[in-house]
Amino acid sequence: MIPVPQMKRKLFYINTAVISAVFFCLEAGASAGPKVRPSAKPLNRVAVIKSRYDDVDKVLTAFRIPHDVLTYRDLEAPKKIERYRSLFVPSGVDYPIEEMLDVYANNFRFKSVALKPDFYEIDKDKVAKTLRDFVRSGGSAYFSGYTYEFLQKGFNMLEYFSNFPYMGMPARLEATVFNDLARFSTKKRMALYMDHPGWIAIKEAHNAEIIAFATFETPRGMRSGPVSFLARRGSGELLYTSYDSTVFSDFRRFNIYRIAGAHIMERLEDEARRWGQAVTGRIVNAMHDGEYVEMHRLDLAKGNNTIYFFSEKDFYQIDIVDSRQSLIESRDLPQREQMFTVKSAGDDYCYIRLYPYSNDRFGMYGVVSASGRRIIPYLYYILAALGAIAACGIAVAVYRLFFTGGYSGRGRL
Repeated sequence: MIPVPQMKRKLFYINTAVISAVFFCLEAGASAGPKVRPSAKPLNRVAVIKSRYDDVDKVLTAFRIPHDVLTYRDLEAPKKIERYRSLFVPSGVDYPIEEMLDVYANNFRFKSVALKPDFYEIDKDKVAKTLRDFVRSGGSAYFSGYTYEFLQKGFNMLEYFSNFPYMGMPARLEATVFNDLARFSTKKRMALYMDHPGWIAIKEAHNAEIIAFATFETPRGMRSGPVSFLARRGSGELLYTSYDSTVFSDFRRFNIYRIAGAHIMERLEDEARRWGQAVTGRIVNAMHDGEYVEMHRLDLAKGNNTIYFFSEKDFYQIDIVDSRQSLIESRDLPQREQMFTVKSAGDDYCYIRLYPYSNDRFGMYGVVSASGRRIIPYLYYILAALGAIAACGIAVAVYRLFFTGGYSGRGRL
C-alpha cells in the first residue's frame, strides 16, 4: 500500500496535470478556431482631430455621421480618446509656428515677436503611444498625409526611399486598387489627383494590406509605392492614405466609412467567425442623396460561401448576381439583417446589388463575405471542451490504474 502522505502528494500531482491538460486543450481549441476580436469601445462613437489640410470634419458632416471635433492637444489624453470607437487623425493636425506667435509692431516697423500665452508644445512620443494603445485595444483609426510620423513612432511599420520620406509632386496618378477597396468600388484602377506638392511618398508598409498602389514623380525621379493601406494591430485596425483630396470619390468614401462604420463590420465578422468561417471581404457604405442602387463585388471560394448583411437604418431589396450577370437570388424583405448562401464550383466572384425601400438616406450598412460550411456555432470551442473532458477521463483512468491500491507491475482487472 502507498502511505497516505505519498498518496496525497501523488493525488496533488494528478490534479495539477488534469487542470493543466484542461487549460491546454481549451487554449489549443481557441487557437485552432478563428479569433473573435474583443472590443470595449462604445458603438458608433466617432471623433476627428481638427485639421488644416484634410477636411475630414466637413466630409463626416456631409455624410451625416455624428462626430465630435477634438484638438491636437487631446491626443495626449488617453482617457478622452479611449471613449471613442473610431478616430480620424488627418493631415495637418499640428499648428504652424507662425500661428503660435504674437507679433508687435508700430505702424510698419516690427518691435518684437513672442510666443502666445497659450502656446503648448505637444509630446509626440506620448501622442504616438496614445494612438497605438487606442488601436491595439480595439479602436479603428484613420491617418493621412503628415500624420505618417505617428504611425512610424507608434508602430514602426513604414519604409522610405533612401531612408527619407520623399515628397510627391502634383500629378494625376493611375492607381491600381486591391482587396476591399476593389470590392467596394468594383474597379481595378482609379485616377487620383494629387493637387499639391509635398505629399508623402512611401516605399513600403510592413505587415499591411495594400489597397492602392501607384507610380509617381518625386524630386529624385519616378518611384512606385503604396498610396493607401490597411493594417490590423492588436484587436483594432488602422488606415493610412497619402491621398487626402476633398473630392467625394469612391476612394474617399471607402476611407471614411471603413473607419466610421467599423462597429458594423465587426458585428458581421464576429457572426462569420461564430460559425467557424474565414472572412474574405468587408464593406461598409451608405446610400446618399440621388442614389437609388449600390453594387459591390464579393469574392467566392470553391465550395460554400456566405454573405452577411446588416443595415442600421433602411430596408433593402437585395440581388445576388454571379460574375456573368446571371441572377442567383433576389430578396425583397423588410429585414435589416440577412444572410445568403452561395455555392461556387471554383474561385470566382459575384455582385451584391442594393435597392433602398425609402428615400431616407445616409444610414450605414455593412456586407461581409465568408467561406466555409456553417455547421455548428462555436464548433472550435466545443471541440476544445470535448478535448478537455477526454483529458480528464484519461487522467482519472491513469490514476485508478497506477495509484489506487498500489501497482504490482500488472494492469488491474
